[in-house]
Amino acid sequence: MRPQFEPRQQALTLYFRALSGRGCELSPYADDADLWQHPDTATTVRLPATAPPVDRWYDVALTHRALHHAMGTFRLDLDRPEPLFRRIRPAADRSLPALEQFTRLFGRSALAVEIYAVLEDLRIDAAAVRRFPGLAAAFRAVQREALENRPELVLLPPRAAVAEALVRFSLGARDVMAPPSLFGPLASMAAVARVLDSPAATPESSVEAAIRIYQVLAGLPNVGVQRAARPFAYLSSDADPDDPGFRLGEKEIQLEGDEKFEVRFHPVRYRDVPGPRYAGQQASGMPLQEAILRMMPDSSEASADEDTDGLVERSLQAERGGVDVTATDRPDTPPEPLPHDHGPDLDEEHDHVHGHLHAHGRDEFVYPEWDSVAGHYLRDWTLVRQWRPSPLVKARADRSHRGALARHGHLLPRMVGELERVRPAGRDFVRRSRHGDDLDLDACIEALIDLRTGVEPSDRVFVSVQERRRDVAVAVAIDLSSSTAERLPGTTPPKRILDLQRDAVSLLLEALDRIGDGYGIYGFSGGGRDDVRVSVVKGLDERRTPAMVHRLAGLVPDHTTRMGPPIRHLTSLLRRADAATKILLIVSDGRPYDLDYGQQYGDPAVLSYAVADTAKALQEARALGVRPYLVTIDPAGGDYLSEMADPQEYHVISDALDLPNALASLYLVARAAS
Repeated sequence: MRPQFEPRQQALTLYFRALSGRGCELSPYADDADLWQHPDTATTVRLPATAPPVDRWYDVALTHRALHHAMGTFRLDLDRPEPLFRRIRPAADRSLPALEQFTRLFGRSALAVEIYAVLEDLRIDAAAVRRFPGLAAAFRAVQREALENRPELVLLPPRAAVAEALVRFSLGARDVMAPPSLFGPLASMAAVARVLDSPAATPESSVEAAIRIYQVLAGLPNVGVQRAARPFAYLSSDADPDDPGFRLGEKEIQLEGDEKFEVRFHPVRYRDVPGPRYAGQQASGMPLQEAILRMMPDSSEASADEDTDGLVERSLQAERGGVDVTATDRPDTPPEPLPHDHGPDLDEEHDHVHGHLHAHGRDEFVYPEWDSVAGHYLRDWTLVRQWRPSPLVKARADRSHRGALARHGHLLPRMVGELERVRPAGRDFVRRSRHGDDLDLDACIEALIDLRTGVEPSDRVFVSVQERRRDVAVAVAIDLSSSTAERLPGTTPPKRILDLQRDAVSLLLEALDRIGDGYGIYGFSGGGRDDVRVSVVKGLDERRTPAMVHRLAGLVPDHTTRMGPPIRHLTSLLRRADAATKILLIVSDGRPYDLDYGQQYGDPAVLSYAVADTAKALQEARALGVRPYLVTIDPAGGDYLSEMADPQEYHVISDALDLPNALASLYLVARAAS
């Protein structure tokens, strides 16, 4: 029987905390069959819901990931003494995180980060077996399983082939079938990598090894394959890991077409997928390539949105798990700050001691937080990152949207009809029109008189009925916390909470399109106060496109439910909308919570602190002319929503399957109140 994650989740959480010395949420994959998962973050570890059929697989996976924290993978110090290699790395630049400085050393930054991650995996596994000899047999079994079904080197271009050989070496392989022309690069790679088996190896040793192996890989073309292969034994290498030829800044091979086939290291399931943390960025679940694009100073200029239709087309062809080509769409100006960054409620001394956060890009925004215990705002206390989720591949996304309409489309006519009845704008009758919906009686009589008297009659004999502009803007915010990956009982095939949220939003956007209300669709999640994410599926000022539907289908469960910052951010966006009525509609599956959301006052204060900050954010929205409404599938939602919102502003549903109907009904309430 294959090991299951859910029955052991609590025990595994305690095990990880004991080894790493840090709290963390363990989250199951949204889809075990998808090899390209989101990376772990500082607050979330992702694991398969069902492990491969290997004894103690979860123990090995969590030991490996916990030791990355305990043994300093993310606490690099480039000035630390180097015990194993001749030093090549530069001195530390204290203005940058060490891992970011390392990443910026290379022309192919993502390749360098992937190499460092594999070398750290090798060092960590070797240390784990030494520290925990009782797990040695389990580690070997898990590694043997991981070596199965990996790509064959003879099917890969030279650079990707040597990269795959490095991963295999880190998994304990003794030899590999490879083209003889690659034996030289393989020997250099193996000689460098095996140094990290030493108990004296440090993260800085992995940096030195990564610089050398990067030079080996970057010196190879990444186009063309060689079918002939012979066994290459890793231990047969007598290459010098400190060869004087290893230097920083060596010229890299650049062949035509080479840039289109960047190396992607085939993932190892028990290990983390390298993410932004490996590049010195704040904890986030976004793909590594996207994080590096955001980090580089000119990335926003290079990928600016110049052709909307072209971007839509390219986004439909985006590789699963790759960087969304529409990810750099940005408003011309950032949202206006909310009016609570000054005044008597701010504690200047507290902020000075604990430090502000700062936005470093056009897609980053800082907001205050309401400290209900102290009774004041914490200035610039949360950082919101706005980004575009990668779209799901076209065929699957279209099926998802059509399926939602097939399941719930029977609600659409009633919803549109009721919205039409509550529309306040009404219609204008334009008389004496050349074309229209009915005859203008007065104009027709005048035309007949003209005909009888021999005068040429006017052709303006119709009444035209024109719709007035619907002066409404609604921002729909979807909770993307990890709990939305939970499967719903009684659904066939099994559906997650997030799937049902998407169904509800698909239904709503169809109704909004038909009646003409302006809308934006966003996802939100938290990963600590310095990493709150708002995923832009469709901006308020954007038109609907196929890519928008595909981004909606591409939303995935992420981290925690930190509601206050996303509410403040979306309120800022709505303030700028040219509409008389502004509505914020929040779809959630549970109470607000994050790992550093009031923990400074102890566990008993955590839930009340998060609710109080969310209530304050909703109060700010109302004061700025934005009408907030919340719908939750948490049966206990009334307990805390009653502290956050007025009774007419929220809806609690006991059966999650009623969500599409409930969301439609709540929007009807919101529109009727406008």
